[in-house]
Amino acid sequence: MKRIILWAAFAAIAFLGAAAFAEAPTPPDPDQAYVEKFLEKNPRVANPPALADYATVDRYQERFLGEYLDKQLEYISNDRGGIAWGLAYFMISLNEMRRATGDRKYLDANLRCVRAVMAATDDKRGKALWTGRVVPAWGCDIYAQRGRAVFAVHTGIIVAPVLEFLLLAKEDAAFLADLGDEYEKIVQGALAALAVHDRQWRDGPSPDEGHYIGLDQEDMLENRPLPANRLNAMGWALWRAGEITGDARHRDRAVALGRYFRNRLTLHDNAYYWPYMLPDDPVPPVPVQEQPPGEDSSHGGLTMMLVHALADAGQVFDIEDLRRFARMVIQGVARRDDGILISRINGAADLSPDYIGAPSKYLPLARVNSEVRDRIVTFYLRYRPSPAPIELAQLVRYALPVS
Repeated sequence: MKRIILWAAFAAIAFLGAAAFAEAPTPPDPDQAYVEKFLEKNPRVANPPALADYATVDRYQERFLGEYLDKQLEYISNDRGGIAWGLAYFMISLNEMRRATGDRKYLDANLRCVRAVMAATDDKRGKALWTGRVVPAWGCDIYAQRGRAVFAVHTGIIVAPVLEFLLLAKEDAAFLADLGDEYEKIVQGALAALAVHDRQWRDGPSPDEGHYIGLDQEDMLENRPLPANRLNAMGWALWRAGEITGDARHRDRAVALGRYFRNRLTLHDNAYYWPYMLPDDPVPPVPVQEQPPGEDSSHGGLTMMLVHALADAGQVFDIEDLRRFARMVIQGVARRDDGILISRINGAADLSPDYIGAPSKYLPLARVNSEVRDRIVTFYLRYRPSPAPIELAQLVRYALPVS
């Protein structure tokens, strides 16, 4: 009898435990609020296409050459950042398509853009900065409290694709011959724009480092080192200038900026992270256990442009560095495997999904870790049915199988 009673007690306890377990609420998804905002802005595609149908040369040509190109060139102005955050990215896409296909039509299209951009500098338009200076670069009327200013990030992101266009032009003898003396005029115009920021350059603080400071721009950056994306945009342009001219000063400054950035990376779980504003002093190369800092994913993609350029040249960043950046992508930006990307590089879901930007800028890292490709491609196929020119071009170049 006692045995029957004990069995009944055990059964009752088991039943109550199972019932409690069944009624226990599902733990909330810590990303739930972020995911809801993400899906509001990026509704899931009902029937995602295959990558081979999504990222095609024909699709790029149909969407972005012809009428689209003509429209981009109707009104060229950086007064509100339109060249830096618009046409410059289109020029990057044309360069990527030239690299991917070898087709001259992309050089021809980009020449139209380059001519328009080089004709829109402040000195040619008769526009003065708030200080009274008239510069051979592209001023902007927003961002700075005191008025029109010229920003290193704008100059870098505009000049870099111009110089990359010239490097690609040098590979095509017939195109270069047709360009004639205009080649050197474009070179000199690009170098003059970079030189506008020489007054902002500072060596150090550590040996072999260098950086730019804010001068006559936003009040909060006056005499302070510029944010990471701004420094690296200039570094990217400087490296390309060195490739064009052979001038060691341009190359040395690009390398010094690369070292400045690398020395301020935080190592966490064998991946690299950094904040929007880099710390003043180098970060010890010792892994941290706490959550690492995280620049927003959009600016982070721009920050990576100098890394890609220097790594390709065997400068500052080696293959293990690239693997650490790739791990940052799959542990941060693309830590989910469902195509929903996070708007901070450290994976913190505390920022609007608007700050995802163009994640295709991380695709060069797929060369050292294919999971970067897989996760970013999933985002495009499921959530971005209409990619921007730079996104489609980088998918064509880095995500499609090599034929």
